[in-house]
Amino acid sequence: MIRAVVFDRDGVLMQPARGVVRRFAEWLARCTPGGLDADGLLATLAPLWERYAAEIRRLKVPPGEEPRFWQEMARELLRRLGSRCSPAELVATWPYYRFIEPTVGARPLLEWLQVQGYTVAVLSNTTPSLRESLAYHGLAEFVDRFFASNTLGLLKPDGRIYRRVSEELGVPPDAIAYFDDYPDNVRVARRSGWHAYLVRLGEPGPEVVHDLDLVYEILER
Repeated sequence: MIRAVVFDRDGVLMQPARGVVRRFAEWLARCTPGGLDADGLLATLAPLWERYAAEIRRLKVPPGEEPRFWQEMARELLRRLGSRCSPAELVATWPYYRFIEPTVGARPLLEWLQVQGYTVAVLSNTTPSLRESLAYHGLAEFVDRFFASNTLGLLKPDGRIYRRVSEELGVPPDAIAYFDDYPDNVRVARRSGWHAYLVRLGEPGPEVVHDLDLVYEILER
């Protein structure tokens, strides 16, 4: 019997926020000589983010180092844009989780899981502020445990991360249902004994969860 439900964050519970790049560009334009539009911002931001995202994937942002990480990225973005905006103000006003938003059905699903008595956790290859990212969008109150790769010092799909989460939850692998949008993460979770499902929201196909409403069906089987 399933006792714990574990979700990946991005691509499952959260997705890129609509219109956020335009709003961010408007905020930056006030202190950037010559102004700035969304296309100009994106051309600079996208490659910069890839550089810093690689640091997250290399587990280079442990607890205590995250503020420095975002400050450094903010300074570099402003330097490349030739902007006079304050790095500290940018980080305080535009935390990374403003750039994501809940997927359709995420909140009611988490509320239902809480009412049903499941242990709910989020396991994500991300920075230590996983809880804060969900709290900003009003979802953290429905989650019991938060497991961020840079806090654990392990990265999915390393099999050790699934064993660690199972141990910390106090739930055997065969009592865990897991939802992730990366095939390798799902494959290794299954090999670790979890009931793992591939999520591809909005992409109907065989053997995929294309709508979070399907999670109810899976758990009620």
